[in-house]
Amino acid sequence: MKMLSCKDMGSMDCDFVAEGDTAEATVTMMMEHAAQNHPDKVAEMSKTMSHEDMMSMMMSKVKDR
Repeated sequence: MKMLSCKDMGSMDCDFVAEGDTAEATVTMMMEHAAQNHPDKVAEMSKTMSHEDMMSMMMSKVKDR
């Protein structure tokens, strides 16, 4: 099982944790959460990073549960 939390991504005020069987599934879940709950942060990141760069950055932060 893999996990990635909003806190891992720098959002200290959100306790959401994405969990999945694979890193890819976990990052997809985090992207969906971020788009719905943190659109301002996603928009800010989009100014300096491509979607692929964001995915890669999140993949590097995924942990084993």
